Amino acid sequence: MTEPLITDRPSDIDALATPFEAMAAQVRHNGHASFGGAFVIVPPVAGGTEPIVTLVLDPKQDPILFWSSVKSKIEMVLAQLDEAARMQGFRR
Repeated sequence: MTEPLITDRPSDIDALATPFEAMAAQVRHNGHASFGGAFVIVPPVAGGTEPIVTLVLDPKQDPILFWSSVKSKIEMVLAQLDEAARMQGFRR
């Protein structure tokens, strides 16, 4: 038995995919020579934060620069979420 094709997608699914599509276009536009890495992190809808979208243009293609950028962005988001959780705790 085959499953029917689902043709109606909620529009919010398209919104979730948009940052990935936009990043792919930027990577194609900038080319290989200056590509230092790229990341797109889209949290769950109730994730409390905006997506993180970063294209690193680095002719040296330094992996330390790339991974430290990823780590730094994630640490900032975690700090914001921790602060928001603390603030909610004080309001109760």
